[in-house]
Amino acid sequence: MKDMFNKFSDKMSETAGTMMEGFENMFSLDNLADKFSSMSDATKEKYAKYNNDLISLSPIIEEIGFKTTEIELSMGIPPSFTFHFNKIKDISAERRAEILEMHKDNALLKPIVKMLVAADNYQGKIKLGSFKFDCIEVSLGLTPGVNLILTPKE
Repeated sequence: MKDMFNKFSDKMSETAGTMMEGFENMFSLDNLADKFSSMSDATKEKYAKYNNDLISLSPIIEEIGFKTTEIELSMGIPPSFTFHFNKIKDISAERRAEILEMHKDNALLKPIVKMLVAADNYQGKIKLGSFKFDCIEVSLGLTPGVNLILTPKE
């Protein structure tokens, strides 16, 4: 039994070492830089078009009541995009639906608006105490998500 445990422990150590070596290679700055610089022109063009499509959403989202204060474009592997929004006005659900209907061909708009509205509704349920909501961040990428940023009241 002890011999079997030792063999199992040795195999686990060997596997962990191999995995760590793989992670080190995968996340090596040189490897990442090589992968980014070797992207084809077609891939770079596609990436730039996607970025431009995302940036063009800002005026539409402002109509829905959220001002884009910042956009982060991460050109890592995988790429990600983070929008920072401040709520500037309330609009009715009907008006929001009208705006979305006018831009129904834009596949990126609806999910972003849904995340903003859900975050805005959620923040109304939180007792803020000495804090205020400062920003809603919407991240698009391999793992999309929403962050609510709280800052102390002045």
